[in-house]
Amino acid sequence: MIIRQTMLLPINCEEVASFPKGILSGSSFEIVRSIEDLKVLENPRLRQWMRHSNFIIFGVGGSCLGGKTIGEISGRSNVRFIDGLDPSTLKRVFSDINLEETGFLCISKSGETMETIYQTFLVLSMIENVLKRDKVVLITEGKASSMREIAETYNFLCLDHPKDVGGRFSVFSIVGMLPAMLCGIDPLKIRAGGVEVLDNHLAEAEKGAAFVAENIRSRLFQHVSFIYSDKLATFGAWLSQLYAESTGKSGTGVTPIVARGSMDQHSQLQLYLDGTNDKCFTFFLEEQEADFQLDSKTAFPAHLAYLKNKTAMDVFRAQHDATIAALLEKKRPIRKIEIPQITPEVLGALFMYFMVEVVYICHMIGVNAFDQPAVERGKNITKALLKRYRDHKIR
Repeated sequence: MIIRQTMLLPINCEEVASFPKGILSGSSFEIVRSIEDLKVLENPRLRQWMRHSNFIIFGVGGSCLGGKTIGEISGRSNVRFIDGLDPSTLKRVFSDINLEETGFLCISKSGETMETIYQTFLVLSMIENVLKRDKVVLITEGKASSMREIAETYNFLCLDHPKDVGGRFSVFSIVGMLPAMLCGIDPLKIRAGGVEVLDNHLAEAEKGAAFVAENIRSRLFQHVSFIYSDKLATFGAWLSQLYAESTGKSGTGVTPIVARGSMDQHSQLQLYLDGTNDKCFTFFLEEQEADFQLDSKTAFPAHLAYLKNKTAMDVFRAQHDATIAALLEKKRPIRKIEIPQITPEVLGALFMYFMVEVVYICHMIGVNAFDQPAVERGKNITKALLKRYRDHKIR
Protein backbone atom coordinates (compact mmCIF):
# COMPACT_ATOMS: atom_id res chain seq x y z
CA MET A 1 0.00 0.00 0.00
CA ILE A 2 1.46 3.37 -1.04
CA ILE A 3 -0.22 5.48 1.63
CA ARG A 4 -0.93 4.26 5.17
CA GLN A 5 -3.69 6.21 6.91
CA THR A 6 -4.53 5.94 10.61
CA MET A 7 -7.35 7.73 12.43
CA LEU A 8 -6.48 8.97 15.92
CA LEU A 9 -9.54 10.94 16.93
CA PRO A 10 -12.32 11.20 19.47
CA ILE A 11 -15.15 11.40 16.89
CA ASN A 12 -17.08 8.79 14.99
CA CYS A 13 -16.42 8.82 11.24
CA GLU A 14 -16.92 5.15 10.53
CA GLU A 15 -20.11 5.64 8.51
CA VAL A 16 -19.13 6.20 4.91
CA ALA A 17 -21.66 7.72 2.52
CA SER A 18 -22.81 5.96 -0.64
CA PHE A 19 -21.54 7.74 -3.71
CA PRO A 20 -23.32 8.07 -7.06
CA LYS A 21 -22.11 5.79 -9.81
CA GLY A 22 -19.64 7.60 -12.01
CA ILE A 23 -18.65 10.20 -9.42
CA LEU A 24 -15.02 9.66 -10.47
CA SER A 25 -15.64 9.08 -14.16
CA GLY A 26 -14.56 12.53 -15.36
CA SER A 27 -11.43 13.27 -17.36
CA SER A 28 -9.61 14.58 -14.26
CA PHE A 29 -9.46 10.97 -13.03
CA GLU A 30 -9.64 8.77 -16.12
CA ILE A 31 -6.79 10.65 -17.80
CA VAL A 32 -4.29 8.62 -15.74
CA ARG A 33 -5.24 5.48 -17.68
CA SER A 34 -4.46 7.02 -21.06
CA ILE A 35 -1.39 7.92 -23.05
CA GLU A 36 -3.22 9.42 -26.03
CA ASP A 37 -3.16 12.96 -24.66
CA LEU A 38 0.60 12.73 -24.11
CA LYS A 39 1.26 12.25 -27.82
CA VAL A 40 1.13 16.02 -28.16
CA LEU A 41 4.42 16.06 -26.25
CA GLU A 42 6.03 14.51 -29.35
CA ASN A 43 5.24 17.65 -31.38
CA PRO A 44 8.46 18.53 -33.32
CA ARG A 45 8.24 22.21 -32.38
CA LEU A 46 7.81 21.30 -28.73
CA ARG A 47 10.74 18.90 -28.89
CA GLN A 48 12.88 21.66 -30.38
CA TRP A 49 11.77 24.05 -27.62
CA MET A 50 12.60 21.44 -24.97
CA ARG A 51 16.24 21.57 -26.05
CA HIS A 52 16.68 24.79 -24.07
CA SER A 53 18.96 24.46 -21.05
CA ASN A 54 16.68 26.35 -18.67
CA PHE A 55 12.93 26.87 -18.33
CA ILE A 56 10.64 29.33 -16.60
CA ILE A 57 7.02 28.25 -16.11
CA PHE A 58 4.37 30.89 -15.50
CA GLY A 59 0.93 30.16 -14.11
CA VAL A 60 -1.32 30.74 -11.10
CA GLY A 61 -3.00 28.28 -8.76
CA GLY A 62 -3.78 24.97 -10.42
CA SER A 63 -1.82 25.98 -13.51
CA CYS A 64 1.37 26.06 -11.46
CA LEU A 65 1.15 24.32 -8.07
CA GLY A 66 1.01 20.73 -9.32
CA GLY A 67 3.96 21.18 -11.66
CA LYS A 68 5.88 23.06 -8.98
CA THR A 69 5.32 20.19 -6.53
CA ILE A 70 6.69 17.78 -9.13
CA GLY A 71 9.65 20.09 -9.68
CA GLU A 72 10.48 20.05 -5.97
CA ILE A 73 10.87 16.29 -5.81
CA SER A 74 13.08 16.31 -8.92
CA GLY A 75 15.76 18.50 -7.37
CA ARG A 76 16.27 20.23 -10.72
CA SER A 77 17.48 23.84 -10.49
CA ASN A 78 17.09 24.66 -14.18
CA VAL A 79 13.26 24.73 -14.06
CA ARG A 80 11.66 27.63 -12.20
CA PHE A 81 8.01 28.26 -11.45
CA ILE A 82 6.65 31.81 -11.15
CA ASP A 83 3.11 32.03 -9.79
CA GLY A 84 2.61 35.72 -9.18
CA LEU A 85 3.56 39.29 -10.01
CA ASP A 86 5.77 40.26 -7.09
CA PRO A 87 8.13 42.80 -8.74
CA SER A 88 11.15 41.76 -6.65
CA THR A 89 10.75 38.11 -7.64
CA LEU A 90 10.33 38.97 -11.32
CA LYS A 91 13.38 41.24 -11.25
CA ARG A 92 15.50 38.58 -9.58
CA VAL A 93 14.45 35.89 -12.04
CA PHE A 94 14.96 37.95 -15.17
CA SER A 95 18.25 39.44 -14.00
CA ASP A 96 20.08 36.12 -13.69
CA ILE A 97 18.92 34.14 -16.73
CA ASN A 98 20.48 33.68 -20.12
CA LEU A 99 17.65 34.49 -22.53
CA GLU A 100 19.28 32.59 -25.36
CA GLU A 101 19.26 29.38 -23.32
CA THR A 102 15.83 29.78 -21.65
CA GLY A 103 12.43 28.52 -22.77
CA PHE A 104 9.19 29.96 -21.35
CA LEU A 105 5.96 28.09 -20.66
CA CYS A 106 2.81 30.12 -19.89
CA ILE A 107 -0.28 28.24 -18.63
CA SER A 108 -3.85 29.50 -18.25
CA LYS A 109 -6.88 27.21 -18.57
CA SER A 110 -9.31 30.02 -19.43
CA GLY A 111 -6.80 32.01 -21.45
CA GLU A 112 -7.91 35.07 -19.51
CA THR A 113 -5.91 34.81 -16.27
CA MET A 114 -4.70 38.35 -15.69
CA GLU A 115 -1.42 37.45 -14.01
CA THR A 116 -0.44 34.97 -16.72
CA ILE A 117 -1.32 37.39 -19.51
CA TYR A 118 0.83 40.05 -17.85
CA GLN A 119 3.67 37.53 -17.38
CA THR A 120 3.45 36.57 -21.05
CA PHE A 121 3.69 40.19 -22.19
CA LEU A 122 6.60 40.67 -19.78
CA VAL A 123 8.40 37.77 -21.47
CA LEU A 124 7.71 39.35 -24.85
CA SER A 125 9.32 42.59 -23.72
CA MET A 126 12.35 40.71 -22.39
CA ILE A 127 13.00 38.67 -25.54
CA GLU A 128 12.53 41.58 -27.94
CA ASN A 129 15.80 40.88 -29.71
CA VAL A 130 15.51 37.08 -29.68
CA LEU A 131 13.58 34.95 -32.16
CA LYS A 132 10.27 34.89 -30.28
CA ARG A 133 8.39 32.02 -31.89
CA ASP A 134 10.85 29.40 -30.66
CA LYS A 135 11.12 30.71 -27.09
CA VAL A 136 7.56 30.54 -25.79
CA VAL A 137 4.96 27.76 -25.47
CA LEU A 138 1.43 28.38 -24.21
CA ILE A 139 -1.14 25.99 -22.71
CA THR A 140 -4.77 27.12 -22.75
CA GLU A 141 -8.19 25.85 -23.77
CA GLY A 142 -8.89 25.38 -27.45
CA LYS A 143 -11.25 28.34 -27.74
CA ALA A 144 -11.00 32.03 -28.52
CA SER A 145 -9.20 33.84 -25.68
CA SER A 146 -6.56 36.45 -25.00
CA MET A 147 -3.87 33.77 -24.71
CA ARG A 148 -4.92 32.22 -28.04
CA GLU A 149 -4.76 35.67 -29.60
CA ILE A 150 -1.21 36.15 -28.30
CA ALA A 151 -0.19 32.74 -29.67
CA GLU A 152 -1.60 33.52 -33.10
CA THR A 153 -0.08 37.00 -33.20
CA TYR A 154 3.44 35.79 -32.40
CA ASN A 155 3.17 32.30 -33.94
CA PHE A 156 3.80 30.60 -30.61
CA LEU A 157 3.15 26.90 -30.19
CA CYS A 158 -0.12 26.63 -28.25
CA LEU A 159 -1.15 23.33 -26.65
CA ASP A 160 -4.72 22.56 -25.64
CA HIS A 161 -5.66 22.49 -21.97
CA PRO A 162 -8.28 19.73 -21.53
CA LYS A 163 -11.65 21.50 -21.67
CA ASP A 164 -13.37 19.39 -19.03
CA VAL A 165 -10.51 19.35 -16.51
CA GLY A 166 -10.52 22.14 -13.93
CA GLY A 167 -7.29 23.90 -13.05
CA ARG A 168 -6.95 22.50 -9.55
CA PHE A 169 -7.60 18.98 -10.90
CA SER A 170 -5.23 19.33 -13.87
CA VAL A 171 -1.96 17.97 -12.49
CA PHE A 172 -2.25 14.67 -14.42
CA SER A 173 -2.85 16.51 -17.71
CA ILE A 174 -0.14 18.17 -19.79
CA VAL A 175 -0.34 21.05 -17.28
CA GLY A 176 1.62 18.85 -14.87
CA MET A 177 3.10 16.27 -17.21
CA LEU A 178 5.02 18.71 -19.46
CA PRO A 179 6.76 20.28 -16.42
CA ALA A 180 7.46 16.73 -15.20
CA MET A 181 9.27 15.95 -18.45
CA LEU A 182 11.26 19.19 -18.19
CA CYS A 183 12.29 18.06 -14.71
CA GLY A 184 13.44 14.66 -15.98
CA ILE A 185 10.48 12.71 -14.53
CA ASP A 186 8.52 10.14 -16.53
CA PRO A 187 4.85 11.27 -16.63
CA LEU A 188 3.70 7.65 -16.81
CA LYS A 189 5.24 6.97 -13.39
CA ILE A 190 3.22 9.79 -11.84
CA ARG A 191 0.08 8.52 -13.54
CA ALA A 192 0.83 4.97 -12.35
CA GLY A 193 0.53 6.21 -8.78
CA GLY A 194 -2.86 7.69 -9.63
CA VAL A 195 -4.03 4.42 -11.16
CA GLU A 196 -2.93 2.55 -8.03
CA VAL A 197 -5.23 4.71 -5.90
CA LEU A 198 -8.20 4.37 -8.25
CA ASP A 199 -7.80 0.61 -8.45
CA ASN A 200 -6.94 -0.27 -4.87
CA HIS A 201 -7.39 2.56 -2.35
CA LEU A 202 -10.78 4.22 -2.83
CA ALA A 203 -11.98 2.81 0.49
CA GLU A 204 -9.17 4.66 2.27
CA ALA A 205 -10.12 7.88 0.49
CA GLU A 206 -13.71 7.38 1.64
CA LYS A 207 -12.53 7.10 5.25
CA GLY A 208 -10.42 10.22 4.88
CA ALA A 209 -13.36 12.12 3.41
CA ALA A 210 -15.58 10.95 6.27
CA PHE A 211 -12.98 12.25 8.76
CA VAL A 212 -12.95 15.73 7.21
CA ALA A 213 -16.72 15.89 6.58
CA GLU A 214 -17.57 14.84 10.14
CA ASN A 215 -15.30 17.55 11.48
CA ILE A 216 -17.03 20.10 9.26
CA ARG A 217 -20.39 18.98 10.68
CA SER A 218 -18.88 19.42 14.16
CA ARG A 219 -17.98 22.99 13.11
CA LEU A 220 -14.26 22.24 13.08
CA PHE A 221 -13.82 24.00 9.75
CA GLN A 222 -10.08 24.63 10.06
CA HIS A 223 -7.98 21.75 8.78
CA VAL A 224 -4.26 21.75 9.56
CA SER A 225 -1.98 19.73 7.26
CA PHE A 226 1.13 19.19 9.40
CA ILE A 227 3.74 18.07 6.86
CA TYR A 228 6.98 16.40 7.94
CA SER A 229 8.74 16.45 4.56
CA ASP A 230 10.46 19.43 2.99
CA LYS A 231 9.89 17.93 -0.46
CA LEU A 232 6.13 18.28 0.07
CA ALA A 233 6.14 21.98 0.95
CA THR A 234 4.45 23.02 -2.29
CA PHE A 235 2.19 19.98 -2.11
CA GLY A 236 0.73 21.67 0.97
CA ALA A 237 -0.13 24.74 -1.13
CA TRP A 238 -1.61 22.52 -3.88
CA LEU A 239 -3.73 20.71 -1.28
CA SER A 240 -4.86 24.01 0.24
CA GLN A 241 -6.26 25.18 -3.10
CA LEU A 242 -7.92 21.83 -3.66
CA TYR A 243 -9.65 21.94 -0.27
CA ALA A 244 -10.57 25.62 -0.27
CA GLU A 245 -11.78 26.12 -3.83
CA SER A 246 -13.64 22.81 -3.97
CA THR A 247 -15.40 22.79 -0.57
CA GLY A 248 -15.80 26.49 0.23
CA LYS A 249 -19.37 27.14 -0.90
CA SER A 250 -22.84 27.81 0.49
CA GLY A 251 -21.56 28.89 3.89
CA THR A 252 -19.50 25.76 4.57
CA GLY A 253 -16.17 24.20 3.63
CA VAL A 254 -12.63 23.50 4.77
CA THR A 255 -10.35 26.36 5.79
CA PRO A 256 -6.91 24.88 5.03
CA ILE A 257 -3.84 25.65 7.11
CA VAL A 258 -0.38 24.27 6.32
CA ALA A 259 2.17 23.65 9.05
CA ARG A 260 5.70 22.44 8.46
CA GLY A 261 7.26 19.92 10.79
CA SER A 262 9.23 20.40 12.84
CA MET A 263 9.57 24.16 12.31
CA ASP A 264 5.97 25.04 13.15
CA GLN A 265 6.09 23.16 16.42
CA HIS A 266 7.98 26.30 17.45
CA SER A 267 5.57 28.81 15.88
CA GLN A 268 2.03 27.40 15.66
CA LEU A 269 1.74 24.54 18.12
CA GLN A 270 1.02 26.81 21.10
CA LEU A 271 -2.18 27.93 19.34
CA TYR A 272 -3.20 24.40 18.45
CA LEU A 273 -2.72 23.14 22.01
CA ASP A 274 -3.99 26.07 24.04
CA GLY A 275 -6.06 28.18 21.65
CA THR A 276 -9.61 27.71 20.41
CA ASN A 277 -10.68 24.12 19.79
CA ASP A 278 -11.83 24.66 16.20
CA LYS A 279 -9.37 22.59 14.18
CA CYS A 280 -8.74 19.07 12.98
CA PHE A 281 -5.35 17.76 11.90
CA THR A 282 -3.76 15.56 9.27
CA PHE A 283 -0.12 14.63 9.85
CA PHE A 284 2.11 13.61 6.94
CA LEU A 285 5.38 11.79 7.59
CA GLU A 286 7.75 10.71 4.82
CA GLU A 287 9.93 7.70 5.59
CA GLN A 288 13.27 8.85 4.23
CA GLU A 289 16.20 6.66 3.30
CA ALA A 290 18.84 9.39 3.23
CA ASP A 291 19.88 9.84 6.84
CA PHE A 292 22.60 10.96 9.20
CA GLN A 293 23.74 9.56 12.51
CA LEU A 294 25.72 11.31 15.18
CA ASP A 295 29.17 9.87 15.70
CA SER A 296 29.01 7.41 18.58
CA LYS A 297 32.50 8.51 19.59
CA THR A 298 31.30 12.04 20.25
CA ALA A 299 31.29 12.90 23.94
CA PHE A 300 27.78 13.91 24.97
CA PRO A 301 27.02 15.82 28.17
CA ALA A 302 24.85 13.71 30.45
CA HIS A 303 21.76 15.84 29.87
CA LEU A 304 22.05 15.34 26.09
CA ALA A 305 22.72 11.59 26.17
CA TYR A 306 19.30 10.94 24.62
CA LEU A 307 20.77 12.10 21.28
CA LYS A 308 23.61 9.56 21.29
CA ASN A 309 23.52 7.12 18.36
CA LYS A 310 20.28 8.65 17.09
CA THR A 311 19.76 9.35 13.40
CA ALA A 312 18.22 12.55 12.09
CA MET A 313 15.14 10.48 11.14
CA ASP A 314 14.92 9.19 14.72
CA VAL A 315 14.66 12.76 15.99
CA PHE A 316 12.34 13.83 13.17
CA ARG A 317 9.93 10.94 13.84
CA ALA A 318 10.04 11.53 17.61
CA GLN A 319 9.06 15.16 17.06
CA HIS A 320 6.20 14.06 14.79
CA ASP A 321 4.98 11.44 17.28
CA ALA A 322 5.30 13.79 20.25
CA THR A 323 3.28 16.52 18.56
CA ILE A 324 0.50 14.04 17.82
CA ALA A 325 0.59 12.80 21.42
CA ALA A 326 0.35 16.33 22.81
CA LEU A 327 -2.63 17.14 20.60
CA LEU A 328 -4.36 13.88 21.50
CA GLU A 329 -4.06 14.83 25.17
CA LYS A 330 -6.17 17.86 24.22
CA LYS A 331 -8.62 15.56 22.39
CA ARG A 332 -7.95 17.15 18.99
CA PRO A 333 -9.20 15.10 16.00
CA ILE A 334 -6.17 13.68 14.18
CA ARG A 335 -5.38 11.37 11.32
CA LYS A 336 -1.89 10.26 10.43
CA ILE A 337 -0.69 9.56 6.90
CA GLU A 338 2.61 7.71 6.55
CA ILE A 339 4.31 7.89 3.18
CA PRO A 340 7.27 5.91 1.85
CA GLN A 341 10.25 7.69 0.31
CA ILE A 342 8.81 10.17 -2.18
CA THR A 343 9.05 8.90 -5.77
CA PRO A 344 7.07 9.94 -8.86
CA GLU A 345 4.69 7.02 -8.23
CA VAL A 346 4.18 7.98 -4.59
CA LEU A 347 3.59 11.62 -5.48
CA GLY A 348 1.08 10.59 -8.14
CA ALA A 349 -0.72 8.52 -5.51
CA LEU A 350 -0.86 11.50 -3.15
CA PHE A 351 -2.29 13.74 -5.87
CA MET A 352 -4.98 11.23 -6.77
CA TYR A 353 -5.79 10.26 -3.20
CA PHE A 354 -6.66 13.84 -2.24
CA MET A 355 -8.45 14.61 -5.50
CA VAL A 356 -10.72 11.65 -4.76
CA GLU A 357 -11.05 12.59 -1.10
CA VAL A 358 -12.13 16.13 -1.95
CA VAL A 359 -14.79 14.95 -4.41
CA TYR A 360 -16.13 12.62 -1.71
CA ILE A 361 -16.08 15.41 0.91
CA CYS A 362 -18.03 17.72 -1.38
CA HIS A 363 -20.65 15.03 -1.98
CA MET A 364 -20.98 14.50 1.78
CA ILE A 365 -21.48 18.21 2.55
CA GLY A 366 -23.65 18.87 -0.50
CA VAL A 367 -21.55 21.19 -2.67
CA ASN A 368 -20.19 21.02 -6.22
CA ALA A 369 -16.51 20.05 -6.13
CA PHE A 370 -15.72 21.41 -9.59
CA ASP A 371 -16.90 25.03 -9.70
CA GLN A 372 -15.76 28.26 -8.02
CA PRO A 373 -18.58 30.77 -8.57
CA ALA A 374 -17.39 33.41 -6.10
CA VAL A 375 -13.89 33.81 -7.52
CA GLU A 376 -14.96 35.94 -10.48
CA ARG A 377 -16.03 38.81 -8.23
CA GLY A 378 -12.48 39.57 -7.14
CA LYS A 379 -11.24 39.38 -10.74
CA ASN A 380 -13.89 41.84 -11.91
CA ILE A 381 -13.04 44.29 -9.12
CA THR A 382 -9.34 44.07 -10.04
CA LYS A 383 -10.07 44.91 -13.67
CA ALA A 384 -12.28 47.84 -12.64
CA LEU A 385 -9.55 49.23 -10.38
CA LEU A 386 -6.88 48.93 -13.09
CA LYS A 387 -9.08 50.91 -15.48
CA ARG A 388 -9.20 53.72 -12.90
CA TYR A 389 -5.43 53.83 -12.40
CA ARG A 390 -3.52 56.25 -14.63
CA ASP A 391 -0.14 55.31 -16.08
CA HIS A 392 1.69 53.15 -13.50
CA LYS A 393 0.59 55.02 -10.38
CA ILE A 394 -2.29 54.11 -8.10
CA ARG A 395 -4.70 57.02 -7.75
